[in-house]
Amino acid sequence: MEKFKSFITEEEKPYRMVVLVHSTPDDPNKTGVKLAQTAKSMGIDLYQFEVTHGYVTINAKNNMVLHNYEYVKDVLGDKVNENNDEKGWEANPDNTICIIRGSDRKVYRFADQLRLHGIKTVNSLFTNTLCDDKWLNYIAMKQSGLRQPRTSLLTHENNIDIPIKEIGDKYPMILKTAQGTQGVGVIFIDSRKTLLATMQLINKIDDGIAMLIQEFIKTPYDVRVIILNNEIVGQLKRPVIENDFRSNISQGNEPEKMELTELEKSECLKAAKSVKGMWLGIDFIPSKDREKESPYFIEINSSPGTGYVNELNNINISKMVLDTFKNRDNWS
Repeated sequence: MEKFKSFITEEEKPYRMVVLVHSTPDDPNKTGVKLAQTAKSMGIDLYQFEVTHGYVTINAKNNMVLHNYEYVKDVLGDKVNENNDEKGWEANPDNTICIIRGSDRKVYRFADQLRLHGIKTVNSLFTNTLCDDKWLNYIAMKQSGLRQPRTSLLTHENNIDIPIKEIGDKYPMILKTAQGTQGVGVIFIDSRKTLLATMQLINKIDDGIAMLIQEFIKTPYDVRVIILNNEIVGQLKRPVIENDFRSNISQGNEPEKMELTELEKSECLKAAKSVKGMWLGIDFIPSKDREKESPYFIEINSSPGTGYVNELNNINISKMVLDTFKNRDNWS
């Protein structure tokens, strides 16, 4: 981590950080909380903005002022408590950077407003767009020459045999919705009949949902690699869940310590550059000969979770993120 150590010693200017979050019972804001706790200990002014009920005003300097708002109801729907941050928190482009946590449209809408007001975001709109669409993610990595499972876009049930043939006409295969996180929207397909029925069901629910199919590569585990500022700072081995084919931590997986080969490291860095990301989670399936054969890249996440990262890599990822942005060159 020599690159990381070198820039934190340079002249530092005070900065402030806003973290855009969208907490849900299924996806609580653990990373944002850790960032806030670490920022407090480092003397960094950090504001967590909950996009679900928060609102924005514009001050006399034409800067956005973010206001958290909480409205709590009881089981009968009556108001129990109301917390309104009327003073708010100014997002000043001269000293503020934004971390985006989540891929919800509400989060991105506020991120877009911040960008229009001159605030730099991590990651960029370009990176978020590529990472949050699995098909665009696939194309970006393909153009960079990275090895991936054979993949094809589903467009209509009438031509379903064309994409099936493109990925080898072999079952089982994996169907994915283009948008989806935590393993949700990833479906195991065991026959053409199942594929057609699943496609019809998804179209019935929402005919605007894009879908793709991917060859199934059987593996006992996959790997999550954390990239920060074009450097690998941690990795996890994620065993496939028993009686399942997924390995997401959010699905009950217990990750393990993992060491990467030099080839895997170089390919992961190439993957990060394919989407021009600053803080990323890169997922891959290891090859049989890890020293000589490139891994199969699954996807890149622009809002990676940090569960188990510190414990299994002996790092403090929150502090590393906060230290990174003391160098204003990393705001570009």
